[in-house]
Amino acid sequence: MKNKFLPNLFIPGAAKSGTTTLHELLNLHPEISMSKVKEPVFWNNKKFEKYIEQDWLNYKKLFVEKSKICGESTTSYMYYNSFIENINKNYKKSPKFIFILRNPIDRYNSHFWWMKGLGLEKNKIKNVLNIESRINFEEYDYYPKNYFQFGLYSKWIQRFIDNFGLENIKVITLEKLISNRLDTINSCFDFLGLKKLESIPEKTSNKTTRIKYSFLYHFIRKSSIGKMNYTKIGKIFLSNKSIDRIKNKLKDIITNWKTEEFEYEPLQSEHRHYLKDAGYYSDVEKLKEIFDYSFNEWKDFN
Repeated sequence: MKNKFLPNLFIPGAAKSGTTTLHELLNLHPEISMSKVKEPVFWNNKKFEKYIEQDWLNYKKLFVEKSKICGESTTSYMYYNSFIENINKNYKKSPKFIFILRNPIDRYNSHFWWMKGLGLEKNKIKNVLNIESRINFEEYDYYPKNYFQFGLYSKWIQRFIDNFGLENIKVITLEKLISNRLDTINSCFDFLGLKKLESIPEKTSNKTTRIKYSFLYHFIRKSSIGKMNYTKIGKIFLSNKSIDRIKNKLKDIITNWKTEEFEYEPLQSEHRHYLKDAGYYSDVEKLKEIFDYSFNEWKDFN
């Protein structure tokens, strides 16, 4: 198909590690256009092979096309083989990849409480730890519960290295972005062959929120993306244009859904040790070796 739009930068993850902040900071550079929608989920969509020209045109509209760097951030890309396969099929020259990582133990806890805030996790964390750390990664169509698997960074990043080369991959940490924001973001610009910035505005990190009326929220959200049985039946009686109009109305409702901020509980010391011994220690050691970097900012692994 002609007129495929191919971004030259991807932020594939890690989930719950500061990808939104990184996306917004990269977009401050005058030569970078990050997608208007932060997570388009374009390249690992199950419909990818069936995309028509209009799908590619809609994707293209997310970017300021004349920018030197056009990038997007979708955290599921880090974990899906289909993303790597689709990039390999469509690119002659490898794009660049920037991963923002976080102490995997803190990432686990943040992910757990995010799911709690969405009303999708009913268990206590002590009841989840023993079971969940032994479950293999599973692809997902809705909000993911792969708490433990998402933090095995070297496992996922090695696939990118094998396919695209270490020279096209950069890793930063959320901890360094918080403690030394300007130098960290400038290292990304340097990696992309761009001039460094002299200053950047302060930005507060995303707060953990809890949605109200979670059952109704998820009913409407699943309806807006066609995951309820009645929406599939509706396709028989309604035109595609009518269905799209209804979905857009539902998406507007979801976007403005009422939430409240809350402070989530820190992990107890025994739980931190459990996660470290369950696989995070060995994975971080591999990560240190791959990137020749100490990750000293992750105190659990010093």
